[in-house]
Amino acid sequence: MAGAGLLATSSAFASELGFNSGSNDTLKIALIGCGGRGSRAVLAALKYKDVPCELVAMCDLFKDKIDEKHNAILTAAGANKSKIKVTEDTKFVGYQGYKDAIAMCDIVFIGTPASSKPVIFAESIKQNKHVFMEKPVCVDSLGFQSILQTAALATQKKRYVASGLQRRYSEGYRQMIAEIQDGAIGDIHTAECYWMGGPIGQLGRPRKEGWTEMEYQNRHWRSFSWVSGGNIEEFHVHNLDIINWALGELNPESVIALGGKNFDRHYSSAVGGFDYITSNFKYKNGVSLHSYSRNSRNCKTKNGEYLYGTKGKAVMTNDGFIYNNKGKLIFTAESKKLGKFHGSHNKVQEKLIDSIYNSKPYYNEAVYAAHSTMTGTFGRMSAWSGKEMIWDEAVTSKVQLFDYNDQTSLNSVAPILPNANGEYPVPIPGKTKVM
Repeated sequence: MAGAGLLATSSAFASELGFNSGSNDTLKIALIGCGGRGSRAVLAALKYKDVPCELVAMCDLFKDKIDEKHNAILTAAGANKSKIKVTEDTKFVGYQGYKDAIAMCDIVFIGTPASSKPVIFAESIKQNKHVFMEKPVCVDSLGFQSILQTAALATQKKRYVASGLQRRYSEGYRQMIAEIQDGAIGDIHTAECYWMGGPIGQLGRPRKEGWTEMEYQNRHWRSFSWVSGGNIEEFHVHNLDIINWALGELNPESVIALGGKNFDRHYSSAVGGFDYITSNFKYKNGVSLHSYSRNSRNCKTKNGEYLYGTKGKAVMTNDGFIYNNKGKLIFTAESKKLGKFHGSHNKVQEKLIDSIYNSKPYYNEAVYAAHSTMTGTFGRMSAWSGKEMIWDEAVTSKVQLFDYNDQTSLNSVAPILPNANGEYPVPIPGKTKVM
């Protein structure tokens, strides 16, 4: 009797949420953007034993990518292989395939590059779906505003939205932020954050015959700033998000930044942009953040967040440490005990499907994901233009890096084009317009 009552409750709730479900109320997932993060997110959901779910559709710009990740998911799923219901008829290819994929599911997993997310997120909520959206979520101010508008609609419709800013799910980070916000280091006056690593793009691979310029750039999406937003959004957004979280702010108030290009164009991580950007963000009460974003070969790597207050400092790298003003260690959050600081990806999907299926408290992470992404955009706008930027002005910019519409295809004219020598335009501080 208890079991029957539980099933009846689950069925009623599933109906309320608009599941495309059968008698067992299985959650149906569509993956849009078949990269590594998207496919791993799907596997995390399929392997979560407490909630029945299945993958019913996949969409990508390229059929070979869909096939590759479909096979990879089948191989990695093991005993969960029966939960993969994708067929040739439910593989949707191209810029316009996302609407059909969304129509088949209850939850949309958006794993595309940042430039496409505002449009796909809007359609997902329009079709009354729940959403997991990998970071970052936009590449310009218009995309930021679009995400916020859709987030408001998602809240109105009570559609759950989870973000790929997975450090917020890390127990180590949670304990560190709780200590910081409880006053362990006093009033914060200064912070630093770093994402300095190797190149994230390899442009030395030859173009294949038949590729349009649009296809070439999307095949190398991490290397093109209009697609990915560049390192400061694609990777450094994690660090910026932690600082925003620790300070209890959605965003800084102003920024002045500078940047530049790597000399090795085959390993550029920001075609049409900068491979390294250094920013000084100012928050309320004059709090100063020094931000370092870089992708270069044979250079020092560094990743983490540092906060300095009137009573001490906090260090968050692979572990967390808090020191008082005399240098004495007063708190630790160790990954050996709490789990990896930077490895909480699966918890994002597990919480999402559990919350939907079991009517857990509603949440929507799109707002802070949008602001943390826009924080990176904010720094990039300052570096490209050479201007000091004010947040309230920057977010009203109408300069758009990519216009994704119902006519967009791989035959469209790419947002940036090479010259006769194969060289792409580079931002020129003092001349490049970002407003």
